[in-house]
Amino acid sequence: MTAAIEELKSSSKKPLSVVFDVIAVEQGIPLSTGTTSQSFEIEYSLYGDTELPVIVIIGGITASREVLALSKLSQEKLDESKTMLRKQVSSNDQSISSGWWSELVGRNKAIDTKEYCVLSFNYISRINVVTPTNQRISHTLTPTDQASVLHLLLDSLQIQKPITIIGSSYGGMVGLSFAEQFTKRIKQLTCISASDRSTHTARAIRSIQKDIFELAASPKQKYQALALARKLSILFYRTDDIFDAQFIDPIVQSPLGQVIDFEKTIYSYLNHQGQKFANNTTIKNYAALLDSIDSHSVNAHKIKCSCSFLAVPNDRLVSYESMRKLAHKVSGKSKFYRLESIYGHDAFLKEFKQLTELLKKILGESDEPSTNYASC
Repeated sequence: MTAAIEELKSSSKKPLSVVFDVIAVEQGIPLSTGTTSQSFEIEYSLYGDTELPVIVIIGGITASREVLALSKLSQEKLDESKTMLRKQVSSNDQSISSGWWSELVGRNKAIDTKEYCVLSFNYISRINVVTPTNQRISHTLTPTDQASVLHLLLDSLQIQKPITIIGSSYGGMVGLSFAEQFTKRIKQLTCISASDRSTHTARAIRSIQKDIFELAASPKQKYQALALARKLSILFYRTDDIFDAQFIDPIVQSPLGQVIDFEKTIYSYLNHQGQKFANNTTIKNYAALLDSIDSHSVNAHKIKCSCSFLAVPNDRLVSYESMRKLAHKVSGKSKFYRLESIYGHDAFLKEFKQLTELLKKILGESDEPSTNYASC
């Protein structure tokens, strides 16, 4: 079932065609383990005309295919189709109307939908495979496997011309894997806050999160474990500078032990973020995505397309230095940009002014000299 909708048009503006659809893959795909998957579905979104240059935009592990905000009229049209789509939309599809990168994608924005067609898809955390001994097991998809899913999606949509990928965090890993595997299908990669391998600290954090899951048995404990694991990750997504700016120091009221103005402390923020996440996913899916990140590794020398790397110096999860070295290791033309931010790893979701300038420059829409950003 396809939901095809149009943005609200004003005066002479041509409306933007938006498609949310699901592709059934009956034959499966070869996986990085050497096995072949069973049938599965790809949930994708398409903004604009595929005759335009195609940009694939993919974000972190909690990102969805809803990249671009939709107008009120578009939302109403989508609502008409929602009953039929409900069974097809994944748990990641929480806010179809908002769009997780809508500040950067749209008319007259950094990624102008008058000039580009934007494609995205929902990550697949696990997929069924049949072993040589005829056992049916669930396989965690690696970033390499996600890249194969994207390749199949492009073929299904008959998009054969080389694409541009803009990938942030986990999406950057998938973009790197795609560029490594399918060198003739990509002309440009912009990689934000992702490198060719994980740091040991990041692996350790994910290991602790999975250890927390092991302690949960009942449904209530599993919910609490998910929330707790998310709280831990939030601490590494951002920096002390932003926490100091956002929250007050907790003051405990004796003898009751209550925190005064609790809602203004980091405790309240972490509780909210943990509960929101636990309401929308499962331990099985989250653990699979954590395993997927741990498996990430690419041979940078095999990457031949033009690359731009955007790194945040105080990113606690992705080493700034590892990204700088990666920019030197790829075989294609490469540029490295320093993205200053107190938001750390979350900079790609917050620093829209800087990102607008950088993306316009990378896409060739700005004459700003590279020395303002380039470090190598």
